Amino acid sequence: MGVTVKPVTDGAGLEEFLRLPWEIYRDDPCWVPPLVPEQRRFLDPRRGPFFEIGEARYFLAYRDGRPVGRLTAQVNHAYEHHHDRETGFFGFFECHPEAEAAEALFQAAGEWLARRGKTRMVGPLNFSVYDEMGLLVEGFDTLPAILQTHNPPYYVELLTALGFTKVMDWLALRITERQVDQAAMERTLTKILQGQPLVLRTLKRGEMRRRAQEVYELFNEAWEPNWGHVPLSRRQFDHLFRELAPLIRPELVNLILHDDRLVAFSITIPDLNPLVKELNGRLTPWGRLRLWYAARYAPVRKVRALVLGVHQPYQGKRLHYALVLNTYLHLLRHTPCEACDLSLIPENLTSYLKALKSLGARHYKTFRVVGREIRG
Repeated sequence: MGVTVKPVTDGAGLEEFLRLPWEIYRDDPCWVPPLVPEQRRFLDPRRGPFFEIGEARYFLAYRDGRPVGRLTAQVNHAYEHHHDRETGFFGFFECHPEAEAAEALFQAAGEWLARRGKTRMVGPLNFSVYDEMGLLVEGFDTLPAILQTHNPPYYVELLTALGFTKVMDWLALRITERQVDQAAMERTLTKILQGQPLVLRTLKRGEMRRRAQEVYELFNEAWEPNWGHVPLSRRQFDHLFRELAPLIRPELVNLILHDDRLVAFSITIPDLNPLVKELNGRLTPWGRLRLWYAARYAPVRKVRALVLGVHQPYQGKRLHYALVLNTYLHLLRHTPCEACDLSLIPENLTSYLKALKSLGARHYKTFRVVGREIRG
């Protein structure tokens, strides 16, 4: 029998949508199962933050009554306002190595997008550029860092055969070297800040909530030039803030202040994926407690440098370099950290990539956003 594609219209279909990856990644040691309760909430139009600015439809492909693939199609109204009205998006793609199933899924998604006036589809975005994103095209042999995607190598072949081509690559770099000249790093840090009325320090307890509005405004401004940027709504930002709050260690958040006004910041979080992998999608009270302890108190062995922003008038002053240096020095002096992931960085941020590589960061994963015209 051939492949049949059906939209997800009820709870049973959503559970099949959520559970399909366990079949696909059964033998992949690098896959980290998502926490199902969290993903279920994220996909719920009544609760998910994306649905303030967009709409989505979920599709499942079946063969002989068994799910063999899944896909979302989504429209981002904030993107339309900021960029163009012709582009729709896809995400949450998972599929067995069946070209027919992949083609049927993208046909159904394309038809849904076309009915909404879209002529082009871009992805994978789950759901936006600031959620999990990108098709992994390099670095399949390592565990993804927290909030990164992972997929089998054959996904690249499936999407290429369907006519998708590269739109933008996003890079993940990693620092693992501990035997470095800390004194030289300290001198460089001092030189960057010398002569400027700036204070570089870590976050104080209880300060994050007070600085939230400044972080919100600075992030939206600093990332404005980057590919695909859509300003976060306050609801989206508040959702991210709530999600990140349990992961934030004040000593891993760096602020640069000018007269107590935030002009640059960076946030690094513990990489909990090794533990998340052990939970296998379940989130019991004991699992929550383990995650909470690992995030806030356990010795830090892996981290992800998640976000960095510099107020535009202060760009070009190497403040991004100062933020990374300060985090690196802290990890060396106060933690047994073995690896720091720096991601995701658009490939056209060449000056930032050069600065990171000067610190010994090595490119180890590539996540690709692809696109194609919608076929009739």
